[in-house]
Amino acid sequence: MAAVPHVVVITFPFASHAVKLFRLARALTAAAPDATFSFLSTAGSIAQLQEKNRDALEANLRFAEVPDGFVPPSSGGDGLAPPPNHMVRLGLFIVAAEAGGMRVALEPARVAAGGARVTCVVGDAFVWMAAEAAAATGAPWVPVCTGGPSALLAHLQGDALRHDIGDKAVSRADELLTSHPGLGSYRVRDLPDGCVFGEMHLPIVALFRRVAEQLHVPRAATAVALNTFPGLLPNDVNAVLAAELPEVLSIGPFHLLPVPGDGDKATATAADPHRCLAWLDGHPAGAVAYASFGTVVTAVVEGQEELRELTAGLEASGAPFL
Repeated sequence: MAAVPHVVVITFPFASHAVKLFRLARALTAAAPDATFSFLSTAGSIAQLQEKNRDALEANLRFAEVPDGFVPPSSGGDGLAPPPNHMVRLGLFIVAAEAGGMRVALEPARVAAGGARVTCVVGDAFVWMAAEAAAATGAPWVPVCTGGPSALLAHLQGDALRHDIGDKAVSRADELLTSHPGLGSYRVRDLPDGCVFGEMHLPIVALFRRVAEQLHVPRAATAVALNTFPGLLPNDVNAVLAAELPEVLSIGPFHLLPVPGDGDKATATAADPHRCLAWLDGHPAGAVAYASFGTVVTAVVEGQEELRELTAGLEASGAPFL
């Protein structure tokens, strides 16, 4: 009898990454009820997910911890020490992961799954170290890119962009990137922070570069999953992504992945309570401006004044907007 597949899903435990990867993990469990799934994240991240998902989880899904790299300092008095800030925690996690934290975490995941051998590692692309962990167990690695595909493309072409633009990002800010495949409709100023400008010393910038390097390693990834769907991206972007990466899997948008227990959420009325889709159908293609503030991250707009300014700008454009 063939062994039951054991899929390990590893998330980057910061910002909205864990929410997205957890939803993906639950969608996978529903699609493959006979397989075993382990969701790996730090203890703090798992606790938050459990708090927000109090409904009973699928029987074939379990949590397993990965080290966060934080060792509470010993101190006198009451023994309390202030927790590290976000950037420090991120740096500690990366150091722990690079030191073999992902590889170490696969063993307790295997044990918790009744000894089932890990047969596939689906990892947040930010946790590029999962590629090494998967290789050590002989399992394929499928990285998941949770951000925008065009931003990913910019980081994949980061070396060429930095060689081209150098330290002239400010003086060339409005220049179109026509010499860079797939980026011809973007200006230099549209590039994501950490590509050619920004606080280049931050750990997250080094992480972006390491992710791009790992995705370029031949045969490191079996496929790359993107938060997009067929028809969303321009043809030139699709073509370059297909050339830069192994098999591309369009599995988005993440927040619409079918998850067990959603029930009536899937009905047309519940999914579109303000009848935006019917309103869109009344406009020709490409005629509506769409402004998104995110799905799983709140408080993106700082205060009502900023929101009023953004709204005024949209109204002044004269275009219908959503």
